[in-house]
Amino acid sequence: MVNQFTAATLALVLIGSSLTPSILQAAEPTHSKAHETAVQKCGDAYEAAAAAAHAPNGPKGNARKRAMHAAAESKKQCVAKAPR
Repeated sequence: MVNQFTAATLALVLIGSSLTPSILQAAEPTHSKAHETAVQKCGDAYEAAAAAAHAPNGPKGNARKRAMHAAAESKKQCVAKAPR
């Protein structure tokens, strides 16, 4: 009885694992090169703003927090405007 249960479980696991990559690949949305380029530029702009906010002579305390929040909001809007 245990051997039958083990064999059935192993068979189901093998079938499930062979189907998973195809299911995951079909579920991934594809984006155009223009979209990927625009998102990369948004990320680069965010990284530059974050580096400026964390520079040694940059803003401190709440000013840094506001600068980081503004950079994050700017990135969010930039990604939303990126061509699909």
